[in-house]
Amino acid sequence: MNSIEQGTIVYIDFEPSKGSEIRKRRPAVVISRDEYSLSSNLIIVCPVTSTDKNRPYFVSIDNEALKSGSKVNAKQIYTLDFTKRGGRNVEILGKVSTREFTNIAQHVLMNFNFPI
Repeated sequence: MNSIEQGTIVYIDFEPSKGSEIRKRRPAVVISRDEYSLSSNLIIVCPVTSTDKNRPYFVSIDNEALKSGSKVNAKQIYTLDFTKRGGRNVEILGKVSTREFTNIAQHVLMNFNFPI
């Protein structure tokens, strides 16, 4: 695998994790640009959760590869090596819709206060 496209849903291992970081092997949505993974062997992802909790930074998504009621956690953003050498055992599950990705991206941006 040479790169992973933006908006792809992957199954990836988040271990090792510490403190409040997301744990275990779980789905995630790739938010990095295609060029980023092509040039670096890294992807930037937001993990997917199936919790019943409602939080302002959870973005609902609907995909047949995921449990019903799945949500993207836009508050936790990770840069991970997707290559075999990285040891994260990445599997491609599918893609989110353009509308879902735009909603995720807007929620991710709420984590930052960049002066423009």
